[in-house]
Amino acid sequence: MLSDGLFPHNNPKDNTMKSKQHIFARSLLAAAVLGAYTHSFAADDTGAQNAGTAELETVNVVGSINKLPDVPFRQAKSAVAISAETLSEEGVEKMDEVGRYQAGFTNQPYGSDTNTNWFSIRGTEASQSFDGAPAASYGFFSPHIDPFGVESVEITKGADSITYGAANAGGLVNYISKRPHKNQVGKGVVEAHVGNNNQRGIAADYTGALNADQSLRYRLVGSYRKADGQWNGTGNESYYFAPSLSWDIGERTNLSLLANVQKDVGTPSSNFVPQAGSLFAVNGQKIDPDTNLGDPSVDNETNKQYALGYTFSHDFGNGLSFDSNYRYSRIDNKHTGVYVWPSLSGNFATRDVVINDGEATGHYADNRLTWQWKNQHIQNTLLAGIDYRKQDTEGVYQNMQYPGSIVSPNAVNVFAPTYGVSIDSSNVPRTDMSLRQTGFYLQDSVKLFNRIGITAGVRHDRARNEELLSGQSVKANHTSYSGSLMYYAPFGLNPYIAYSESFRLPTGLSGDQTLYDPNTTEQYEIGVKYLPSWLDGSISLAAYKARDKGALVSGAGGIGSTVSGDVSKRKGIELQAQGNLTDNISAQLAYTYQSRVDTVADVDYRNPLFAKHNASLRGSYHFNNGALSGLTLGAGIRYVGDSKVDGQWATYRGMKIPSSTVVDLFARYAINNNWETQLNVDNVGNRKYIAACDASYCYYGQGRSIVGKVSYKF
Repeated sequence: MLSDGLFPHNNPKDNTMKSKQHIFARSLLAAAVLGAYTHSFAADDTGAQNAGTAELETVNVVGSINKLPDVPFRQAKSAVAISAETLSEEGVEKMDEVGRYQAGFTNQPYGSDTNTNWFSIRGTEASQSFDGAPAASYGFFSPHIDPFGVESVEITKGADSITYGAANAGGLVNYISKRPHKNQVGKGVVEAHVGNNNQRGIAADYTGALNADQSLRYRLVGSYRKADGQWNGTGNESYYFAPSLSWDIGERTNLSLLANVQKDVGTPSSNFVPQAGSLFAVNGQKIDPDTNLGDPSVDNETNKQYALGYTFSHDFGNGLSFDSNYRYSRIDNKHTGVYVWPSLSGNFATRDVVINDGEATGHYADNRLTWQWKNQHIQNTLLAGIDYRKQDTEGVYQNMQYPGSIVSPNAVNVFAPTYGVSIDSSNVPRTDMSLRQTGFYLQDSVKLFNRIGITAGVRHDRARNEELLSGQSVKANHTSYSGSLMYYAPFGLNPYIAYSESFRLPTGLSGDQTLYDPNTTEQYEIGVKYLPSWLDGSISLAAYKARDKGALVSGAGGIGSTVSGDVSKRKGIELQAQGNLTDNISAQLAYTYQSRVDTVADVDYRNPLFAKHNASLRGSYHFNNGALSGLTLGAGIRYVGDSKVDGQWATYRGMKIPSSTVVDLFARYAINNNWETQLNVDNVGNRKYIAACDASYCYYGQGRSIVGKVSYKF
């Protein structure tokens, strides 16, 4: 259940680096030649229309990770943007719920954790970012995200280093913060919600102007929420405030300042459940999904996070523009969480504790130039930029490598736990990490005759990771490539083929207390995207194959001692369809097949932590006339197929994890133009199921959640 950043190595050889640098230089030249070649045909700027093809509106979002002019659906990659309205309709209370009806996701494999978002896409972990700036990813120094402060979520599935060169192989999840748009001046919303598990909260959002022409605008967003966790005695209370200011300096120039502060306090969850007692009975007993195997008498967490940054854009004219964004972030985290080790002696397990007390600060800056030109037959976008990332983490950290070392008493009956342990934290070790990374990237996208789309990208990163107390350091200079080809058929059927890579230097220490080598991924993808003329919707089908070098896997003991594995091979198929079937009925369908094989010391381990097959179906009916006008009713069903326990240190290797199916219900009623009510019920039948198992633990899935909300818009 621990993110790779808790402990978050392949030092490249010198001759390999020289070869890579030569390839990088040649790639830069090739991309420049491609840009010059296409520009030589760009004398005529008349353009042409793609007659007969359904079109998506191009939306330029400041802070987007999508730096090309086309919307992602018209690009040769698997990407999706989820609006705030969709988040609200689906009742997303925690950000790792966004993939419940999306293909490619393993949703909440560790259950509904009260304090951490867990994203698994295409069989491995994905990265998070805010407004195009990568977020901290080291243990408990990970961002808590309030869904109310987000106006959309961008998701890119699979390897992608071109964006900012520090990405997990699973993909990117980028949060677009609410900011003051001109068409929202004078508008706002106030909402309140209540639900089971003592859920309650209130939030407000307002956009205003500071001058008559509305060129200087502000937005104030605030939220308070509190809820109990699924496990007895756990819960979280959150305070969030995000002011922003946007200035249209001129018709072609905009500067936006974005800030937020958030504080979370509560008792963290402990969903580490031994496989003996959850996957199968012990002495005729199973551990109840609500049982807290931690100790709420001592478990606690306080997380404070702050962020300040800007986005700047200027259009020079003639297709040339400049974009810049910067983000400073800081997370202060104090965490104490008791857990149990996976092996049982009768009904008893050994208790231990994770302790984290420190701070993480980060700086990220990205500056890029974009040059667009077109004529009757060619549209071209050439993009070049430089970004810089600096992340420092310091504090004390006791991970899951010291069994029973500081907890007393350290034995607990997992079927009838008692609480009141004492903890000796006097010898908790300290870890001070420092990461620096500079990236240079170049990307060209060309559309020929409105039928053929070609992209080519290259990025070179220079990264250094240090553990300051032990004097360890790892350097990595790496060049990543991407390319794609898409055909835009006149009837809206767009097949494509793409190649992409990812690279990152993980932060943290491995199980043997050494820094990690780089993780790299090569991914091939083929697919088709369809915008049918007979349906107000879209259909996409993608198949991918990826190979990860230096992937992080469990080390000795299987928990808390992550190491760099030899190779992971992943492949899968993803089907996504959504649309308005009639004026009243909308529906969306997702299906995922995924397979992962980790090779460690020449031994293959298959599909750790996820099922091969996942599917979901969601539909809604909107009443637009009569007595029920304004009412929308919806339902969804989520299926996770069976899987098996596997891993180098699995005690019960090969044991089957049963499949699960849950049903969600939704209702919204627009009383008038101002007032609206909504009810979301997730897991209506309160199905008790295991979300996933790794080599050592199993994790119970989220139980029933009922939330009612009322909002006033003005």
